[in-house]
Amino acid sequence: MRHNPFTETSRPPSPSSGRTAATLVAILGALAFPVTAAAQNSAISGRVWSEDGLLLDAAGVRLVAASDTTRQRVTETDRTGYFAFRDVAPGTWVLVVTRLGYARHEQTVEVAAGEPLELDITLEAQAIVLEGIEVDAERSRARVRFEESAGTTVQDINRVAMKSLPTLAETDPIRAVEVLPGVNTVSDFTAAFNVRGGSADQNLILLDYIPVFNPFHLGGIFSVVNADMVQRAELRAGGFPAEYGGRVSSVLTVETDVGDGEFSVDAGVSLLASRVAMDGSMPKGFTDQLGLATTRWRVSARRSYLDVLVKPWFKFPYHLTDLQGAFEAWSRGGGRLRITGYTGRDVLDLADVGDNPLPIQWEWGNDAVGGSWTNPMSGGGSMDVGASYSRFISDFEFTETRSRFTSNIEESAVRANLELRPTGRTRWKSGVAGKRVVLDNRIEAGGTVLNESAGSGWEAAAYSQIHWTPNTRWLVEGGLRVDHWLPDPGDSETTLSPRFAVKRFLRDRNAAVRLAGGRYSQFVHSLRDEEVPLGVDFWVLAGTRAPRIVSDQLQLGVESFFGAGDEWYASLEGYYRTFDGVVSVNAAEDPNDELDDLVAGDGWSYGVDLFLRRDQGATTGWVTLSFLRTERTFPDTRSGLDPPPVLTYPPVFDRRVDIDLVLRRPLNWWGVVAGIRANFGTGIPYTRPLGQYDVYRRRLADGLLDYNNGSAVALGPRNGSRYPARHRLDVSFRKTIEREWGRLIPYLSIINLYNQKNVLFYFYDFEPDPPTRSGVSMIPFLPTFGVEVSF
Repeated sequence: MRHNPFTETSRPPSPSSGRTAATLVAILGALAFPVTAAAQNSAISGRVWSEDGLLLDAAGVRLVAASDTTRQRVTETDRTGYFAFRDVAPGTWVLVVTRLGYARHEQTVEVAAGEPLELDITLEAQAIVLEGIEVDAERSRARVRFEESAGTTVQDINRVAMKSLPTLAETDPIRAVEVLPGVNTVSDFTAAFNVRGGSADQNLILLDYIPVFNPFHLGGIFSVVNADMVQRAELRAGGFPAEYGGRVSSVLTVETDVGDGEFSVDAGVSLLASRVAMDGSMPKGFTDQLGLATTRWRVSARRSYLDVLVKPWFKFPYHLTDLQGAFEAWSRGGGRLRITGYTGRDVLDLADVGDNPLPIQWEWGNDAVGGSWTNPMSGGGSMDVGASYSRFISDFEFTETRSRFTSNIEESAVRANLELRPTGRTRWKSGVAGKRVVLDNRIEAGGTVLNESAGSGWEAAAYSQIHWTPNTRWLVEGGLRVDHWLPDPGDSETTLSPRFAVKRFLRDRNAAVRLAGGRYSQFVHSLRDEEVPLGVDFWVLAGTRAPRIVSDQLQLGVESFFGAGDEWYASLEGYYRTFDGVVSVNAAEDPNDELDDLVAGDGWSYGVDLFLRRDQGATTGWVTLSFLRTERTFPDTRSGLDPPPVLTYPPVFDRRVDIDLVLRRPLNWWGVVAGIRANFGTGIPYTRPLGQYDVYRRRLADGLLDYNNGSAVALGPRNGSRYPARHRLDVSFRKTIEREWGRLIPYLSIINLYNQKNVLFYFYDFEPDPPTRSGVSMIPFLPTFGVEVSF
């Protein structure tokens, strides 16, 4: 039996490990059965409904003292329309509820000592959406996140903010996150991003809680998500609670906008593609027959068009397609059924393009579908169950030689969650999940399989977490996640992942200090070389070929609102992370050993993120300053020594300093809204060639050295040099033209306004004397334009 270098040999558990496991199980049990408080403080809670029976999430709820309007509290409804105010002093209060697309609701309530008040509020639809309500809702969302999240580092970008960002061809929800703190990219050509020293495959990207393995078109230049279908994108860069698993670096949740149920159309044409999105609802009679309160749906399609335009003259070898849809149905009791689906393909066909020396056909893309049922419960609780299926396929073929490289990974998953509020100060959530992951990578030639790497794995997970507010000064969160992984081939592994967070409020709950930590695990790896500007992921599973990744993380930060009406928000956070079980391709692979194509290593990162945002006034936006240092350590298999020495180096995404400035401002001429994005980043590391030498081989006949008519390059230390710093200024202009039939929005984006030649990579030529170096630059001055229409 071959020894598996990535799994530990069996041995009896030590008494200390048994006590540790028992302690963790006891903690999980304690979290699963929170104790109910003996007394109930005065509180106001309830749910917000629409006229047609929808429970409205993201509605801003403001509580204002009637006797002193400077005494205000704000919260936001959750996904079941629930809101709650704790520790409300007896007296007369004014409750104000606002939401986009609905009329403002205001009512006076009387609060008696020790008597909780529960309300059901119905909002009336409003045809005209006021921008002031939108701004107020966003401020409310930020304030609620500040007051109700103890440790999660989370930032979001809504659709309005996305579309104000200068963009490459068209608005990109995933590219938009690169302007957030702690996030950087390796080059202008990739939408793949790195968060706080983690590799790109360590980001969990969810489309309505459906994982998407490779959410990019054109080898990574832009994402598969149509911005017209997005309500917001929310990035959790650290400290995320026990309900999230599967990746160790970050969680990006892209939330679909299902529309308001009224038929409407959004369309657009950019230099890249044309797109259309439509939304509406099922006929009322059919909805009533099904026993539903209301339904709504939204679908979109996108396709690049250059191949169609030039088809009469020549064949353009590339096109892309996207289809995305979402459907929601609400029961009369407030239950919600939600179904989301996506399919997309990239096709590159060079087989019939003239005298092409590279006759290839390459098709790749994602398919994803998922559904969930959420049922509200009394007291603000809820229960939801869901299932999803996601896959990524890549099929690359040399048509002349019939050589074919295929990669396929798919995941089927089910989940169930229960959330309760046993007291006014306690919120408890627990859940279970199960999934099966299958992959198949193979190389064929002439119909014969030359190499195949196939595998599968079952994962079972359970978590429990508690959110406790002992008083107005403290907020405490704790949780435990258990992940059991059973790969084939390979041995099973169980990971216990405790999570904790604590926040101390200051300055009358306008500032806070927070501390969070936890363990995170991951059972899939991508072997994509992030030093290459374009490419697709090639996945492997933890098992005999690769280990699991375990990351321990700690972060400490301060944050504060200041200015009138929470005009400004600032945060400063430092972090430290370890990465145990990262993998790299083995450069000295033995072709006779099928298990040594990868080597396992470890790494660490630390850094500081500064974030300053302004939400009011004519000019809004934010500035981020991120400092990062990260390293990876692997066995140096090229050394030829046994055992190999270790090699420590910074990975390609070790950008030490990254600064982003994002501004949005309406101009005083022609109703144009301008957007600015300025970026500065220090250089990323690369391995510098030192020189070139001739290669000689010893002849077997006489043992003499013979010139092999070849040469090789001597390399310097791994990633021991750095490219120059990069900087770039992008601008955008959008003009909204209102017409009786709808809205027309032409836009212009200019990437790299002053045409800075940022280095992508260097070429070295050692033939001349002295040797020369030339470079390839990133995106030059690039204006793009398009038009959007809504009716």
